[in-house]
Amino acid sequence: MSTGLALCVLRVLCGGSASVAAQKPQSNIYGFSPRSAITERALERRFLALPSAEKARDAHAYLTAEPHVAGTPRDRVLATWVRDRWREYGLDEVEIVEHDVLLPYATDVTVEMTAPTRVRASMREDAIDGDPFTARDVGIAYHAYSASGDVTAPVVYANSGNPADYDWLAEHGVDVRGKIVLVRYSMPYSYRGFKALTAEQRGAAGLLIYSDPAEDGFKKGKTYPDGPWGPDSHIQRGGIVYDFRVPGDPLTPGWASLPGAKRIAAADAISLPKIMSAPLSWKDARPILEALRGLDAPAAWQGGLPMTYRIGDGSAIVHLRVRMDDQVRPIWTVTGRITGTAFPDDLVLVGNHRDAWVYGGVDPSSGTASLMELARSLGALAKQGLRPKRTIVFANWDAEEFTLTSSTEWGEQHASVLGEHAVAYLNVDSSASGPDFKVSAVPALNRLAFQAARDVLDVRGDESQFVTNRLGSGSDYTVFLNFLGVPIADMSFTGPYGVYHSVYDNHLWMQKFGDPGFARHAKMTRVWGVMALRLANADIVPLDYRATAARIREFVTETTDAAREADRPALRPLVAAAEKFEIAAAAAGSLIDALLAHDTPNRATASALDRALIRTERAFLDPAGMPNRPWYRHVIYAPKATYAPEVLPGVTEALEAADRNRTRLDAEVARLAAALNRAAAILSPSR
Repeated sequence: MSTGLALCVLRVLCGGSASVAAQKPQSNIYGFSPRSAITERALERRFLALPSAEKARDAHAYLTAEPHVAGTPRDRVLATWVRDRWREYGLDEVEIVEHDVLLPYATDVTVEMTAPTRVRASMREDAIDGDPFTARDVGIAYHAYSASGDVTAPVVYANSGNPADYDWLAEHGVDVRGKIVLVRYSMPYSYRGFKALTAEQRGAAGLLIYSDPAEDGFKKGKTYPDGPWGPDSHIQRGGIVYDFRVPGDPLTPGWASLPGAKRIAAADAISLPKIMSAPLSWKDARPILEALRGLDAPAAWQGGLPMTYRIGDGSAIVHLRVRMDDQVRPIWTVTGRITGTAFPDDLVLVGNHRDAWVYGGVDPSSGTASLMELARSLGALAKQGLRPKRTIVFANWDAEEFTLTSSTEWGEQHASVLGEHAVAYLNVDSSASGPDFKVSAVPALNRLAFQAARDVLDVRGDESQFVTNRLGSGSDYTVFLNFLGVPIADMSFTGPYGVYHSVYDNHLWMQKFGDPGFARHAKMTRVWGVMALRLANADIVPLDYRATAARIREFVTETTDAAREADRPALRPLVAAAEKFEIAAAAAGSLIDALLAHDTPNRATASALDRALIRTERAFLDPAGMPNRPWYRHVIYAPKATYAPEVLPGVTEALEAADRNRTRLDAEVARLAAALNRAAAILSPSR
């Protein structure tokens, strides 16, 4: 049955649907009829009693017992442990999928100031009394995918290393070409790979990124072990890969890195930096900063150290050496499922990554502990015969910290099945660093996310304000949204957290500050599980594109308002297309509401609506992708190079292009309008 025909049937079946809806009680769980909602709430009561803070604590303690960088023996041990537990929990088809990817480790990172005095950075973090995790040798701190090289050059301080910072330097006669640039991590967050790309484009010979106490140290409050903020020697490791161009294995861009897969040369990989980079603690950066002379840095560039920050006059010299082994290594994705009873081909996906830069107390092991409780709890229901209607797929990703690697490779590997059958993907990178619950999602999932938080966490307020609908990148949902067009949600409990990617992000930090009783880990499991169960059991999948239409209208309006006056006429087709989609979404939403007013919705019609709703987000994909980064195919969302969200990315980048190319702008407007019209056609009843 076609979608249009199904909707026509719905009108016939509902007859005076408005009056029926007015007379019957409405379900307060979107996607469920009143009768189905009663059944669902009974199931959820049983589920909500199962997640255990104590079991989450035990899982977290095991996961964080040793460092587990992607591709290492400990990472493989944990993959096997996850697999074995999931089999015990009763999941189906549990397996470890191996991909071979470019996963370079550092063999040497040396940072030494040679003038005006000689000081060598320790590149290590200090041990903390009472914290045995910090007393271990956890290996070299490095930036993944840094270029290898050896250079001795003057240092220039460039604030956060953003383009505007380099512009200021140039305006004041400071040339960074051939220099080593010292920049600080940014709050709000600016992806370190963007700093590397900007330094590379400006001709710098090397990059040092340090953690200033103004961002995540003593200027924020008490430092570990007395508080949650970073002590003087904490080092923020991380990747600098340009995965805002293409994520995943840099040598297999757009296809899965399976055995025998073709690989491009590293020199041809657009995601690989050509600049050396290394991370520093502020303790190691301080002697360099103190040695800088020349211009005083602007007031906005002054950091948290008790000194005047200066730009440098060429007298402070640093020797930077980085050696990466550039090896292809195996990584391991663990997957399992609880097969649905009614619609087993429809897939609700839940996932979290396992690999950590060191112990991963918050990132990612808090999320992994919650995922283990989710698998255990839903598995227990399945053992009792309480299986969902649709299949729930569990995924534990690997090498996320390098370049969102295993989720991207797995998504590319299964693109055909996921494109046809994935209902939604629910991601939790980190469960808990504090008390504040946050959700980012496509607008179609706003109602699902809000109602789950309402029922589990007693959240109140405005549904449209509760969920953030501006989506960038930086976690495993990227392949699902930007490459496959699958609706996504990303959740976390957040709070003061200054030990990101450091040795101090461990089990003890979590016990003291992030979630002392591990109650938030269990709460995350409950919210996550309720969302997954509602997606899996709904009479009609709970994707409400009325919210999407409202956001798109908002995005079109703000884009038009920000455009140059001369460009605004070119944007008019977007207003018409957005209105057309809004009308179609409203009509489909009204028909769904009417159908769900019946205790027993017509199954054939509901099934046709399911197919339409699942296809709608896919309509926002353009097969050609974005100019200069075709892997990113979603026309509503893409990440900026900072990982920050960019809405209507093709149009936005055309408007911001230096050449103001009207042909490019017209083409991007046409592509976006075509996508909105495709989505409208999917949701529209036959006339």
